[in-house]
Amino acid sequence: MMMDSKRRGWAILGVLGGMLALWFGLAAGWGVQPAWAQPLPGEEAPTPQADAGSPDTDCLMCHTNHNFRGRFANGQVISLYVDVGEFENSVHGPEGLECIACHPNTRAYPHRPDQAQVDCTTCHLSEDGRVGAVVRDLDLVVDLPYADVREMVLRINQECQSCHEEAAKEAQDSMHVRAQESGNRDAPVCADCHGSHDIQPPGQPRARVPQLCGQCHRPVFTTYQASVHGQALQQNPNHADVPTCVSCHGVHSVRGPRTPGFHNDMIAVCGQCHGDAERMARYDLSAQVYVSYLREFHGRAVNVARLAGPGPESAEATCYDCHGVHNIQPVDDPRATVHGERLLTTCQQCHPAAGPRFTTAWNRHQEPSWERTPVLAAIDWLYGYVLIPGVIGSFLLYIGLDARKRWQEKRRAVHRALLEAERELARELGADDDGAFDDEDLLAE
Repeated sequence: MMMDSKRRGWAILGVLGGMLALWFGLAAGWGVQPAWAQPLPGEEAPTPQADAGSPDTDCLMCHTNHNFRGRFANGQVISLYVDVGEFENSVHGPEGLECIACHPNTRAYPHRPDQAQVDCTTCHLSEDGRVGAVVRDLDLVVDLPYADVREMVLRINQECQSCHEEAAKEAQDSMHVRAQESGNRDAPVCADCHGSHDIQPPGQPRARVPQLCGQCHRPVFTTYQASVHGQALQQNPNHADVPTCVSCHGVHSVRGPRTPGFHNDMIAVCGQCHGDAERMARYDLSAQVYVSYLREFHGRAVNVARLAGPGPESAEATCYDCHGVHNIQPVDDPRATVHGERLLTTCQQCHPAAGPRFTTAWNRHQEPSWERTPVLAAIDWLYGYVLIPGVIGSFLLYIGLDARKRWQEKRRAVHRALLEAERELARELGADDDGAFDDEDLLAE
């Protein structure tokens, strides 16, 4: 009887245990928390954390605290709060990138073992030595192992190269890297342009590019915004045909006016758009602008220097020497540097002695026509159909006549040598020969 009672007792305990396990399992599946795991009245619900199996869980235990701050050696204090949703909506979030991918040297906490700044009771209020409930958004300040915020950015930024090798290689000779190497700590690095936890696809929308560059280059940004390109981009932030900063200066290989070859190469950069007939047709502009420039004196000289490779910059005018750099305006706008009333002043930058009639010699990037410019059309016709063919034809005729003459002289020399050999042979054989050359023999053929 006693054995039966014990068995019934164990069976009852087994059933109760199974029911308890089933309850916890269903509660976990339905997202239901037991009463002791739910926030107390007046207490904020916990911020969503990373997957319990992810190393990020430990990181976010502190870094989802809105009042979690860090103090640098110089006394500066910054927020250490990380918005999980912001990170998940960045380019790195969907890729499953973990905190330690960019912070590989921060794998334990406290992060400074030499200074134990936090323990359990820092976040769990205790009474009588017993650990209590977590206090959300506890005001917490820790010391950071950096002199200032810039040192932290520069140190963390080095980890970008571990994944983005090509971009880092491309940037090695950029103006930004040169500025860093010269001692400028504020020269842009990856995080300055792309952000940290909220990195978005680059150039989306395209209007973000000049705004981003304008954080450092403010005067240039203001000028660009007032230009024909900047205004078009403001009207349509994703305008695909409008050049932004990176269209002319490059993305990671940032080039500037002091970069060798920049002056000469700009004609090809402008020509990518202004030489595209389909693109220019959308704005009622002529793609012949680029073609006509390459046919003019300025364009020929600059293009020859550009095709010759690295070397001295051409002294002749490129597109931006006449039209402006960041302040480009439509040619009919009074602010344009090539507007009728300002054109002479623009030309005098290179031709100081130019007079009032100097600009009348310029055909304004238009092809000569018999209706509009008959004199230029006549000169162009003579140049293209008479002078060049005549000169080239004369050279070909001269070369042909000279080649014929040399060929005939060579044949005569060979024939003369053969006759001399025959006479020598005849003398050796005792033939009657006076040894003299006859013109008839030389011209026998």
